[in-house]
Amino acid sequence: MVHITQLKLLPKVSGVYKVVDADGSVIYIGQAKNIHDRWNSGHHKLSEIISRYGLAVHITWVELPEWLLNRAENAAVSFYQPKLNLKTPPVV
Repeated sequence: MVHITQLKLLPKVSGVYKVVDADGSVIYIGQAKNIHDRWNSGHHKLSEIISRYGLAVHITWVELPEWLLNRAENAAVSFYQPKLNLKTPPVV
């Protein structure tokens, strides 16, 4: 688990990540071939997450092989139905 203000501590692994608010609710789910690079190169949801939820947010992840990312992300979005995921990603 990494706090939203400590993105440099995210691992350089492929996986599915969850953004969790102060109440423990999953607010966003995504996937990346390199989670560290995805967040440290300017994630497209970062400013929205901070403006809506403040800094009391953290990121958790599950390391997965690249071939499994789409299916795992789809299953996680379907299960948690996070507020900031606008649509369910396609299963490839």
